[in-house]
Amino acid sequence: MPRRLTEANVLDVWEGGLDSTPAARALLIASMAMASPGEQDIADLPLSAVNALLLDLRCGAFGDALPCTTECPACGDSLDVTVAADELRPAAAGGRTGEAVAAPATATLTTGGFTLAYRALTGRDLRAVDPTAPGARRTLVRRCLLSVSPPADDLPDDVLDALASRLAELDPGADTVLTLDCPQCEHRWEAALDIADHVWSDVSGYARGVLHDVHALARAYGWSEADVLSVSPARRQFYLEVSSG
Repeated sequence: MPRRLTEANVLDVWEGGLDSTPAARALLIASMAMASPGEQDIADLPLSAVNALLLDLRCGAFGDALPCTTECPACGDSLDVTVAADELRPAAAGGRTGEAVAAPATATLTTGGFTLAYRALTGRDLRAVDPTAPGARRTLVRRCLLSVSPPADDLPDDVLDALASRLAELDPGADTVLTLDCPQCEHRWEAALDIADHVWSDVSGYARGVLHDVHALARAYGWSEADVLSVSPARRQFYLEVSSG
């Protein structure tokens, strides 16, 4: 069975993710949904599997409805959308909740006079590449290469572009894209949803709420953090109400 977030470990995840890069933070959170931590390095899973683990954890802790807000690129109107987790689950994520997932899929591509053997992107790839660095996209795509024939130290941009366009096909669910319709101007467009960022917002908001409770009850009763966390949320809410009244 996958692990679940508790009030104690949600604080650990939040604290551990504060100074992490988005990619490292995503792996940290997703690791909480692994049924047997340590048996498989989550950084070596394909991105669709990492997203599936994030959704598993999100559904178990905060429910399967993900509220999102965006703006229509045509008219600028604000749009509130609630997305069900099942709409985001990749068809080829592999395995049931919390189970080990096979190694990233591999394929070959012949283009521009080269035959390329490549694999799907992993969390390790994202963690290793600074997305703000010059040539980050090129560096990321090159990490997927297993072999090049004939050998070449530097591939042309059009070859790497062709390879990049194949990565989504190799690992459905690595990128999560929603089709949205604006109720004001009827414009339709596709918008990316960063599942890891959404889950981090949930974790961060919940952790800060728990720490606020700890602060309030420590001031009112002199309790330690462990004392506060040992009290159920319902009883804690009662103590908060009477201490503030």
